[in-house]
Amino acid sequence: MNPKAIESKWQKKWTEAKAYESEPGGDKEKYFVNCPYPYMNGYLHLGHAFTYLRADMVSRYQRMQNKNVLFPFAFHCTGTPIVAAAQRVEEGEKTQIKALKQMGLSDTLIKKFSKPEEWTKHFPDKAITDLKKFGASIDWRRSFITTSLNPPYDAFIRWQFNKLLAGEYLIKGSFPVVWCPKRGTVVGDHDRLSGEGETPQEYTLLKFKGDDDYLVAATLRPETVFGQTNIWIDGEGTYAKAKVGNETWIMSEEMPSKLELQGHEVEVLGSVEGRDLIGKKYQAPEIHKELMVLPSKFCDASIGSGIVTSVPSDSPDDYQGLIDLQNSEKECKSWGIDFAEVSKLEPIAILDSGEMGTLPAPDLCKKLGIKDQTDRGKLEKAKQDLYLHSFNNGVMLESSGFISGKPVAEAREMVKTKLVENSEAIVYYELTGPVKSRWMADCKVKIVDNQWFLAYGDEKWTETTELALKSMELYPSKARNQFEYVLQWLNNWACVREKGLGTKLPWDDNWVIESLSDSTIYMAFYTVAHHLKDLDEDKLTDTLFESIFGSGNTKEASEELKIPQADILDWRNEFNYWYPYDLRVSGKDLIQNHLSFSLYNHTAMFEKEMWPKGFAVNGWVLVDGEKMSKSKGNFFTLKELVTNYSADVVRFTLCNAGEGLDDPNWELSFAETAGKKLENWLNFVKENRGKGRRDSHPVDDWFRAIMSDTAYKATKASDRLKFRTSTRLLFFELPQYYKWYLQRVGEPNAEILHEYLSMITRGIAPVVPHIAEEAWSLLDEEGFVINQQFPKGKESDIGFLIGEDLIKQTLEDTKAILNIAKIEKPSEIVLITSPKWKWEAVQAAGDLADGRGQVKLNQLIGSFMPQIPNDSKKVGAEFLKKWVLKDIPSLGPEWQERYKVLIDEKAILESSIDFFSKIFDCPVSVINAENAVSRLEPKSKQSAPLRPAIFVS
Repeated sequence: MNPKAIESKWQKKWTEAKAYESEPGGDKEKYFVNCPYPYMNGYLHLGHAFTYLRADMVSRYQRMQNKNVLFPFAFHCTGTPIVAAAQRVEEGEKTQIKALKQMGLSDTLIKKFSKPEEWTKHFPDKAITDLKKFGASIDWRRSFITTSLNPPYDAFIRWQFNKLLAGEYLIKGSFPVVWCPKRGTVVGDHDRLSGEGETPQEYTLLKFKGDDDYLVAATLRPETVFGQTNIWIDGEGTYAKAKVGNETWIMSEEMPSKLELQGHEVEVLGSVEGRDLIGKKYQAPEIHKELMVLPSKFCDASIGSGIVTSVPSDSPDDYQGLIDLQNSEKECKSWGIDFAEVSKLEPIAILDSGEMGTLPAPDLCKKLGIKDQTDRGKLEKAKQDLYLHSFNNGVMLESSGFISGKPVAEAREMVKTKLVENSEAIVYYELTGPVKSRWMADCKVKIVDNQWFLAYGDEKWTETTELALKSMELYPSKARNQFEYVLQWLNNWACVREKGLGTKLPWDDNWVIESLSDSTIYMAFYTVAHHLKDLDEDKLTDTLFESIFGSGNTKEASEELKIPQADILDWRNEFNYWYPYDLRVSGKDLIQNHLSFSLYNHTAMFEKEMWPKGFAVNGWVLVDGEKMSKSKGNFFTLKELVTNYSADVVRFTLCNAGEGLDDPNWELSFAETAGKKLENWLNFVKENRGKGRRDSHPVDDWFRAIMSDTAYKATKASDRLKFRTSTRLLFFELPQYYKWYLQRVGEPNAEILHEYLSMITRGIAPVVPHIAEEAWSLLDEEGFVINQQFPKGKESDIGFLIGEDLIKQTLEDTKAILNIAKIEKPSEIVLITSPKWKWEAVQAAGDLADGRGQVKLNQLIGSFMPQIPNDSKKVGAEFLKKWVLKDIPSLGPEWQERYKVLIDEKAILESSIDFFSKIFDCPVSVINAENAVSRLEPKSKQSAPLRPAIFVS
C-alpha cells in the first residue's frame, strides 16, 4: 500500500468534485461547524491538528447523517506578535532568525520577514497546503485573513464595534489591565509568551496599624476579617518600607512598583528584615484587635504583599501554620516569641459552611492527615475544596458582626466596601498567574485611563449571556460548570491597544482593536466571505453589513451602494440559512476568554435565534505523556507528521489520543504501527469482497444483531463527539466478534460479509477518509464514501447477545482449565450451569448496586439469604461473599445489565454441544447444578450465572 498515493488520489477527486463547497438550500438539514482560526506566526502543529481533526470528524459525520454541512476556515493575523517578530528580524535578533531557520525558511525569505505583511501571506498559504494534505473537509472559498490587510473583514469588524458602541456594550474609563512595563502597552493573550488566559484579579489590601507604620496584606476573602488571630510573615525574607500617600507601609519589595502602576504615589524609604517584624503587634482592620506577627513557611516575601492575615478557622494554611508553632516550643524560642501566648491562639468560628461545619479548616486538615505546613499537595486540595464550598454555601455567624446571617458572596462585598470607606483597606489587583510578554518582560497589573473596554462585567449583559449558555449543548457536558464559573467572574476587557496589526477603532484611529476582541463573531462572516472579497472598498460600509447581518433595509442599501438588491438578499439569506452555527470545537483553555467572549458578543450583536447552539472543548495534546516542547524534542508540525506518517495515520492516532476534557496523549509507538493496521484493513477488503456462502446458519442472526448493536453504540458515541469510542467499537471490537463468528460458522454468509465490510468502511470514514474511500472503491460501491450513510443500527436484545457470549466464554474457560491441568486430550467434559437461586441472587445484587456498580455485602446477605434454599445456605453465603468481593470488581462498570435477563443457559449450551465436541474431540454434556450428584456435586458449587462450572476427565 502506498498511503501517499492513495491520499493524493482522493484529495484530487474531492477537489475536482467540489465535494466540500457548501451551498445553502435543498431539503437537507444544515449543519455549521467551525473551530478557532490559528494565529499566523508559524506553522500548524500537533496541538492545532487535534482540535481541527475533531471539527473535521464532526463535519464528516454530520455529512454522513444526510446533512448539508459547512466547515470553513480562516487565519488570524491581528495583534503585536507578528509585528514584534518582524521587528526582531529587521534588527537581526539571533533567536528569532534561528527560529525561522528551524522552520525551514531560507535566508532570502527570512529577509522578507522583516515586514509583517510577509508573515500574513506565507504562513496562511502553507497552512492551507498542510490542511489539504491532512484531508480536512474545508470549504476553502470562504477563507480569509484578519486585519486591515483584508478590507472586507476590516469593514466587518468596524461595523461590529460601531454597533457595540451604539448598544452601550463598549465603555471608556479607568480599569485594570495586563501590562508590559518594557513596551508600555496592554498585553492580550496573543501577545504573551506564557500566561495565556491570566487576568487581573481584585484583592482587598488590608492595612494593619502599628505605632508608626502599617503592614499590608492582600486577601480575596475580606469577609473573614472577623476570624483573624495573628499575622503571618516570611521570617527569612526582606521587605520594602515605602511611603504610600501620607502613610508608611511595609510590603514585598516588588509591591511599590505595582502600586505605582495602579495609581498610587509611592516613595521607597528603605528595607526591613522579616525577622525584625516577628513578635511585634499591629491593630487589625475592622475588629481593631492587636495581633502578633508570627513566622510561617508558606508565606513568601516575594509573592503579593509578602504578608498574610491569619484566619485559622477557614484557611487550611493558617490553621496548620498555627498548629506547627503550637507543637514546637523550640521553634517559638528560635524566633524570640512567647510560646505561652502563641499556645492560647484558637480558631474563631465566623461562618457556617453547611456540611463542612463552622470550623472547616481544622476539620479538613485532620481529615486529610496533613502533617505540617510543608505538606503542600494536601493543603492545596483542602484550600480548593473549602474556598469554593464556603463561597457557594457559607452563611456568616453572629460573631461576624454587621454581616451576621448574610451569605458569603453578599458579605464579601459589604465588608470590602466598609473597609475601603474607613481607610482600613484599598482595592488592589494582582494577576491570576504569571504572564510573560513577547518582549520577554514579566507583566503586571496597571490601571489605565481613557481605555476602551467591552463591558463583560455588566450584570444585565451577563444575565443574557447566561441564558444563551443554558440554551446550548456542551461537549462534554461537564464543561458547563467551567463556563458558568467564568461568566460569574469575568470582568471588563480592554479591547484596544495602541500598536500592532488589526482594525482601527472606527471613531479613534489611535487605537487598534486587539486580537481577542476582533474574533468573537467572525463565524458569521464565513457565511458571506466568498461573496464580499471582490467588492470595492467604498461599498464595504455599515449599511451593507447591517442589511446582511442586522435589521438593515436591503432596498435602501442597494440604492445607496449601487449593489443589486438581489445580491444583498442572497447574501442575507445565506447568512440566515447557515446561522446560528451548530458547533464550535475549541480547546478548554479558551473557555475563560475567547469562547466566553464570543458568547457575550453574539448576544449583543444578534437576535436570540442566532445565538450559538453548541461548544465542544478538548484538552491539550501530550506526546507520550509529556507536554509538547521544542526543548524536549517532542514538538511536531502538521507538515512533518503527515510527511513522516501519512495523513490517515496522523488522524487515526490523534483520534485515539483522547476525547472529552482530559488531555489527549499522542503516542509515537502507536503512530509507528497504525499504518500497518490500516493497510491490513485494505487488504482484508480486497481479499474478501464478493466472497461468502449463500445459505443460512443459526449464528448468522447473532452476528447481524452484533453488527446492529455495534452500529447503534457507535452512532450514540459519535453524536457526543466520542469518535475514539466509535472507532474502537467498529474497527477494533467488531472484528473480534467477526473472528468468533467465523469460528462458529466456518464460512461467513455473503450478504453479512458485504455488510460487515461496508459498515466498517463507512464507520471509519470520518477518521481515515482516504483509506475509507479506497476501501469503498474496492467494494465497487458508487459515489464517495463521505456521502454515504454512517452505519445505523438498533440496540439489540441483550438476552440474545449474551447467549453467544456464554458459549465463547465457556470455550475459553474450558481451554484454560485443560491447559492448567495439562490435559491434551480429555475423555469427557461436563458443563454445569448454575441453579436458579444464584441467578436471583445476582439480580438482587444488581438492584442494590450503587452508581459505580458496587454492592454492600451485609446488605445483600441480609436481604437475600432468607430466599436461598435451606440445603444451600452455606454454599449461598460463600457465593454471595465471592460475588461481591471478587466477581463484581472484575466485571467492569454497569455489570448488572448483563444479568437483568434470565437466560436458559442449559438450552444454549446444549445447542452448541456439536461445536464443543468437535473442538475438544470428546463427549460434551450439560447439566444443571441442581441435578449434579456424586462426582459432579463438588464441582457444581463453583457454577455462577454465565460462568458454568466445568468438569473434565
